[in-house]
Amino acid sequence: MAKVVPVREFRTKLSELLSDVADRRDHVLVTRNGKPAAALVPIDEYQALEETAEILSDPATLDAIEAGMSELAQGDTIALDDLRRDLAQRRAAR
Repeated sequence: MAKVVPVREFRTKLSELLSDVADRRDHVLVTRNGKPAAALVPIDEYQALEETAEILSDPATLDAIEAGMSELAQGDTIALDDLRRDLAQRRAAR
């Protein structure tokens, strides 16, 4: 659950709120005139959101994910040990 903080309070408590986000992984929703204006989240969560947005904007990546999900649904899988063995053989063949 995010802390909801008006912009005036955000200004006066910025250092404390940054510590809450960085150290305790809190979320802070900053409001202006009672309406959400911005969110403060831990940097790794922000980076994950950015990466997800990038993936979702790439049609080729979405097609690859969809193909993989289809293969999985059809049971077209390979055991991890078999995959490792195949990769080791390919590396050795180089």
